[in-house]
Amino acid sequence: PEGIFQLYHVAPKDGSFAPGKATFKKLTSYTDGLAGYTLSPDGTKVVLFHAFGGNENTQLTLMDPKSGATWPILENPKAQAAVNLWLPDSSGIIYSANDTSPSDFYLYRYDFAPGGTGKATRVLAKEGSWSASDISKDGSRVLVSNFKSASDTTVYELSIKTGELREITVKPEGGTAACEAVGYLPGDAQVLLTSDANAGLLQLFVRDLATGKVSQPLPDLAKFELDGARMSEEKDLLAVAVNEDGFGVPRVYSLADFKPLPMPEVEKGVVSAGRLQGRSLTWTINNARKPGLAFATTWDKANQPATKQLTYVESQGVDLNTFALPELVKYKAFDGTEIAAFVFTPAGFKKGTPIPFVVNYHGGPEGQSRPTFSATIQYLVSEGFGVMLPNPRGSTGYGREFQMMDDYKKRWDSVKDGVDAAEWLVKSGYATPGKIATYGGSYGGFMSVACLIEDQERVDAKQRQERLFGAGVDVVGIVNVKTFLEKTSGYRRKLREAEYGPLSDPEFLASVSSINRIEKLNVPMFIAHGYNDPRVPVEEAIQLALALKTRNIPTQLFIAPDEGHGFQKYDNRLIFTSRMVNFLKSTIAQ
Repeated sequence: PEGIFQLYHVAPKDGSFAPGKATFKKLTSYTDGLAGYTLSPDGTKVVLFHAFGGNENTQLTLMDPKSGATWPILENPKAQAAVNLWLPDSSGIIYSANDTSPSDFYLYRYDFAPGGTGKATRVLAKEGSWSASDISKDGSRVLVSNFKSASDTTVYELSIKTGELREITVKPEGGTAACEAVGYLPGDAQVLLTSDANAGLLQLFVRDLATGKVSQPLPDLAKFELDGARMSEEKDLLAVAVNEDGFGVPRVYSLADFKPLPMPEVEKGVVSAGRLQGRSLTWTINNARKPGLAFATTWDKANQPATKQLTYVESQGVDLNTFALPELVKYKAFDGTEIAAFVFTPAGFKKGTPIPFVVNYHGGPEGQSRPTFSATIQYLVSEGFGVMLPNPRGSTGYGREFQMMDDYKKRWDSVKDGVDAAEWLVKSGYATPGKIATYGGSYGGFMSVACLIEDQERVDAKQRQERLFGAGVDVVGIVNVKTFLEKTSGYRRKLREAEYGPLSDPEFLASVSSINRIEKLNVPMFIAHGYNDPRVPVEEAIQLALALKTRNIPTQLFIAPDEGHGFQKYDNRLIFTSRMVNFLKSTIAQ
């Protein structure tokens, strides 16, 4: 009701969680909302994640869900922490934090003590971004990962006693891989991992710790990119999410024989696996008409499933079944590369009758536009706009080669893909030149501005006669890659340099920075940013706004003083969305 995320305890009435049949008790009251939480395996403890004003320096607090009492685990407003896993008996956690070195995430074990107190013990202190995935039953070994980039993550087994690291990454000889440990298989003698080492697609592997042998337990899934996998706390069930052209399809298997279990029929969208415990899987379905509804499926001794709905939508009278579902389309980019995209259109739309369109670029760049619920997209559609969500090169979900096609010196190729999306809209009868807007947040903001420049450069090069884009919306976006890298949080700098290019190559960074081609940007802009953004500093928005003002380009600037990398608070989201849609109405919809 206050427009800020908080934690609530929901108790069913007569076995139902339906509206009017459940009671709600508010458990947190953080001024800037709750960033997240994790529940212990035995359900007796909760660890809360919270930060100030969107700065993402998440602090950790232990809560007793019954009494509501809290105790600090990590209190350091200059550091960021995250819970990686719970100890199997719920007696403690393993978390990562950059409290010692701002650029590096070390690993800590925190053991709870009576009365809510506890003690932190550092278990790994090495340069880089480290995280933990699982711990052996006897607590002596931990599966840890060192993340260097989206295409280079190394997995190790850590000995708690000696500190020795033993690499168990599944990767090609002499190469790198995006590898992640799912966990120890029953008996702790084998490890289940995901890796893109084979054919460049993220797949499942088993490594035997004694022999080092690697095998693929589910070869039938080898043709798909996986979103991830999760084992039950009892190590008797495995849930796998398969990425099929952006749609998320669930699979459940028994362990250790990897035999499939029947799943209930699920509406098309993105299905994500949650908690696996006691032969019961909590999962969510997210699509254009379902904003992340949670269900629980339990299998009996005969492996027959029974499903129960856990959460419901507070729709406030809005009929979500009227919301537009997207169409999956594919188009050829400038060099023949096939690009997938989702297209939303208003009710009654017919090809050949063009409407104003918004091309919405995802962030990352290691990300993927999925056919999920978006109030912003549905609002745009309800106001008569079409919305296209392309997945240009560099997007995840289509294999390693595609994901790395925009790295470093190939950065502008993804921008070309973004403009090719608009060209497809015109050629296919969805839109007309000048009645299309760019839109994006974070890296999508970089794309939003850069695509306006590429569009104008194609006109200048006489590749076509007129601009396709008539406006742009930049949300927490990058316009000067050099200043972005210099001012972003230290721990992010090393990770981003691997993607955008290093600060040691300022000439290249300047060549892909829109601020250095600002004379090519000749359409109205709406710029929005959070003042406390630790990822893309607010100076990026200010640079762009000042440069456009100097050139008398119509520009609107919205800066939220109590937000970070995006808008979390309800009031800020309302202000931003209403102003943004009015801007688009006054530009491309005229």
